[in-house]
Amino acid sequence: MEGLPVMAVSARALATLVVDALNLESVDAMQLDLSAPLFAGGLGLDSLDLLEISLVIQQRYGVKLKADDPNNEASFASLQSLADHINALQVGRS
Repeated sequence: MEGLPVMAVSARALATLVVDALNLESVDAMQLDLSAPLFAGGLGLDSLDLLEISLVIQQRYGVKLKADDPNNEASFASLQSLADHINALQVGRS
């Protein structure tokens, strides 16, 4: 999305965004382990959550996360890896 300023993404800010976007009322974003898995055993997110997160990230940070990206498994491994991936995409578009 052109025109959006590049914003460095912290994993903690991303945690807050994810908790809010998914209405995880019983989860405290400030207490989340930023290196814990997002799926299977971590937050226990599923593929629908992944789509919602991708949409919110696109709206907030102006980067498009592609479903066919071969790095998705690594990128969505944790909040920290996702923040790193978003930051790398932003650098690539600036």
